[in-house]
Amino acid sequence: MAESPGLVKTLRPYHVWALGVGIVLVGEYMGWNFTVAKGGILGSLLAMLVAGTMYVIIALCASELGSATKLAGGPYDWARLFIGPGAAASVGLAVYMEYIALEAADAIVVAFIAQEIFPELQVFPVTLLVIATLTFINYRGVVAALTLNFFMTAIAFLAIILFFFSGTFGVFELHPENLFQGAMPNGMIGLFAALQFGPWFFLGIEGAAMCAEECKHPARAVPLGQQAGMITLLVGAAMTLFICASLLPSNIPAEGLGVSVYPLFEAAQASGVYLLIALLGLGTLLTCVSSANGCVCDSSRSWFALSRDHFVSNWFSSVHPKYQTPYKAVIFTMPIAIAFAFSGYLDQVITFSIVSGLLCYVLIPFALLRFRKMFPTHINKVRPFVSPLQPWISYFAMAIAITIMSTLFWGYRYNLLFALAFYLVAYFYFHRKHKKYQKEFNWGKEMGWPNPSHHKPEE
Repeated sequence: MAESPGLVKTLRPYHVWALGVGIVLVGEYMGWNFTVAKGGILGSLLAMLVAGTMYVIIALCASELGSATKLAGGPYDWARLFIGPGAAASVGLAVYMEYIALEAADAIVVAFIAQEIFPELQVFPVTLLVIATLTFINYRGVVAALTLNFFMTAIAFLAIILFFFSGTFGVFELHPENLFQGAMPNGMIGLFAALQFGPWFFLGIEGAAMCAEECKHPARAVPLGQQAGMITLLVGAAMTLFICASLLPSNIPAEGLGVSVYPLFEAAQASGVYLLIALLGLGTLLTCVSSANGCVCDSSRSWFALSRDHFVSNWFSSVHPKYQTPYKAVIFTMPIAIAFAFSGYLDQVITFSIVSGLLCYVLIPFALLRFRKMFPTHINKVRPFVSPLQPWISYFAMAIAITIMSTLFWGYRYNLLFALAFYLVAYFYFHRKHKKYQKEFNWGKEMGWPNPSHHKPEE
């Protein structure tokens, strides 16, 4: 029997950057501004800084784990290798749900934008067309999908930069006094509640490491692409908060920045510069498409990894003989995304996505701590990239993720409880089903590594 083909190794650092930033940049065009509704400008700034700190640490952890393991499952594979099968299944499902929900949301936003431009269009058919088109692009090949992401993401990010410097150099009038109006409308509790929307600035950046198995030189491409992506997002978030707060009122509860659907686009409209209005409208459209495209890539890789290890049907672990993509896992993203998009409860689905992401942000640093204990720093063959200030920053990231998750109790308590119950059931079910897995795992055979430091040959 001929050996089944593997995933093609062609991606470079800019592809990793395009995957990570492409998924996340949509959060700087919309969604982040709900921090203003909860905690005012000061609450938004605090949420950006706290979430940014957490994501910098998560990106460092993901870079070390991704460059070492070089596997397509990302957080799923790290949990499988270093924590156990129950945690692996929970994380794999969490990653899948996180990105599928985001894909559905992005596709709907694209459909609404298209309807605003061409009023005769219907939202649902356009949503279906967007999902189907991006599924086909990912079916044909990851290089084409992420090259497309690179150009769309670059244009959307350049639009933010141009908008920011146009204001600072006097092309239109800024109102910096808006930064001090309603800076903390709900007091200290508002600052705390604003944290629940802080992840919107950076949600999904850890997904950049999920293409490690398809990178030409993963030990270089994953850390470089992921850290460059995090720097890009931090710069973009600061620019976005300043320019939007300077143009849109934030002290009026029923209107303005705190409730805007497209804050960057509405800020451009407030500037009155038609070229910037067109550019930010294009940026909003491209970043939604780019995010949905990256979500197809990452969710399919997570499902592919779950299938390859028999957590779900191994039918999904097939690799296309010509395009060398996990094509069945890619195709399976389409009906699930369509079901989410047409459910009518998209806001609830997105909250489920955030909880899923926060669960990953607890387990990714924990997996790194386990990895470092099992394989000390001197084993260079195993650990080509070493993140700094460990293990303290991993503990800090876990504490931030748990704190942000606790803030969802205000307004989304049932979503939080349902999500935690769902992943707890998954953990115990798969831990019981695969309880012999960890004892039987052969590190040398799968990873080409020496035995872990705690391994006892007689076992």
